[in-house]
Amino acid sequence: MKKLKWNLNRKQCILLGANGIFLVAFLMVTIVAHKEISPLYSQQAASRWTSKGENYAQVSAFFSPDRNVQSDEVKGMRNSLLQKLSEDSYYDRDASGRVLIDAYSGECEAEVRKDSNTLSVTAVGVGNDFFLFHPIPLLSGGYISGEDLNHDRVILDENLAWALFGSNDIVGMQLWVENRIYVVAGVVAVDEDSLYKTAYGTGNRMYVTYETLKEQQEALKVTCYEAVMPNPISNYAFYALKSACGQEEMEDPETLKDAEKNPLNFDSCEVIENSNRFESMKLLENLAGSRYRSMRTNSVGYPFWENIARVIVDKQIRLLIIRCMLLLFPLICFAIWLYRLWNLRTWTVGGLIMSAYDQFREKQIEREERKRELMEQSEKSENGNVSETDEELYEEMDTEDFGIDSEVEQFFQSEDWGDTSEDEWDE
Repeated sequence: MKKLKWNLNRKQCILLGANGIFLVAFLMVTIVAHKEISPLYSQQAASRWTSKGENYAQVSAFFSPDRNVQSDEVKGMRNSLLQKLSEDSYYDRDASGRVLIDAYSGECEAEVRKDSNTLSVTAVGVGNDFFLFHPIPLLSGGYISGEDLNHDRVILDENLAWALFGSNDIVGMQLWVENRIYVVAGVVAVDEDSLYKTAYGTGNRMYVTYETLKEQQEALKVTCYEAVMPNPISNYAFYALKSACGQEEMEDPETLKDAEKNPLNFDSCEVIENSNRFESMKLLENLAGSRYRSMRTNSVGYPFWENIARVIVDKQIRLLIIRCMLLLFPLICFAIWLYRLWNLRTWTVGGLIMSAYDQFREKQIEREERKRELMEQSEKSENGNVSETDEELYEEMDTEDFGIDSEVEQFFQSEDWGDTSEDEWDE
């Protein structure tokens, strides 16, 4: 078996090795970037909900406490989204399936008591399908939902469970929240990741249905609304939610110009699309506006899962810059290689065109010769008429193109093209 010989000099070997190292490094950084994103289950509701062949997007709205959003306004947002989908024929009110899922939440401080042990905790009021968006790992029990018949159930995080009961296996046990008794429905884990623990905080946390918690905590407000809905075209879901939140799309050129000059948000609501926030183009957009990221011009606060996602976005931007830098050298080498191949080519554009014209002329001459043969055969026949077989063949000759496209044939039959020389074609 013959060995494959590589006629490479030392410089070419060094370049080839360097390109290999850069590409391997690019792949490694890409893998690291994907691993950073994969644990963010709160940003992946659309991918979990989407069926094959459909395009859904997850969008979120964060509200300032000053806006005082309550569950009634959330219902209005939901109805606005369904109305938009119905107008655009993406939702049939008579259909049995669900085309939209949503959730909302708000936080407040509350006192929890078990026997003589009283603790101050962060109580999260949740509504609709909150745990479809945030499937926090369960240590025991199950989730609660806004559709539950019993609204006296509560979910504790493992820190609170250990502080009150000294165990995670406490499903069915009771505790007091303010002046009301609740039953433990489940216990959720607290991630050991350092970023997660920093954003989560050192306090204890529990989850209760929003309406039930609102009865005890009048100061409770909705600060986050999330939805997964059809996204047939880019930014469809994003602008639909902005409209539902009262932020109409800017159509006036002067207003758009002012917004481009000042991209900061001065409103009491901030809408984002979670599904595309880690895509390369979106990261590049964030990179372009990175000098404004440290500025806060409103009182909108973010829950811990959004703070985690924003830190990961910043990491992804840095990793994207590194990946682009790693690809730069191989791309330059590839461009130089293509340029040299072009200079060493043995063909010309004019030569290709002339070759195509020669083939066309050969086929045309062949066609004329076959027609002439048919005419001679018809003249030799006894009655001087063309037989049916010959006539069919003659008609076939008239319509046959011999592999030459009709547009190409018209081009070659034009009067002016033939005046162009091969050198002029190259130019």
